[in-house]
Amino acid sequence: MKINISQVKREIGRKESFSFVCSARDVGLLEEQGWLDATIYVDGEVVNTGRLLEIAGIIRAKQVRFVCNRCLEEYSSSLEVPFSEEFQAMTLETNEEDNDFSCYQGDEIDITELVRESLLLAEPLKALCREDCKGLCLHCGTNLNLTSCSCLERIVDPRLAVLQQFVKKTEP
Repeated sequence: MKINISQVKREIGRKESFSFVCSARDVGLLEEQGWLDATIYVDGEVVNTGRLLEIAGIIRAKQVRFVCNRCLEEYSSSLEVPFSEEFQAMTLETNEEDNDFSCYQGDEIDITELVRESLLLAEPLKALCREDCKGLCLHCGTNLNLTSCSCLERIVDPRLAVLQQFVKKTEP
């Protein structure tokens, strides 16, 4: 995903829009991470601020597969991720590690790695098929979203069983 900046870098204040459609494989996302069927749409804008080129936009990923952390069922979802990055022209004095921005050379900026990192950071830490997912029964493993089981409903952690005595004493 290379953005041609030949026109933008010539004039301070100039803006130019860009748009890409690609597969997850094109940005280096692996199939085993649930990205196999994902289609990625990138829309954004490059702005010349004088010293830097600012790139900002939105990444939309459709048909990303996740595994629910509670019930272990696979589900598909969409992600919408804003992104922004500042780029400076590479010179002899430029040291990319000391700056808060990336460097570019020539008339193109490759945003493939920026898109990849943004999508990976946007993946949910706790993937849930739905907010009210009931998960699996702790004893028999039944998916409680699909059916109920005959296990005891109020199974208490043995380490906390002593506290139940206090609850029983306070009830009328």
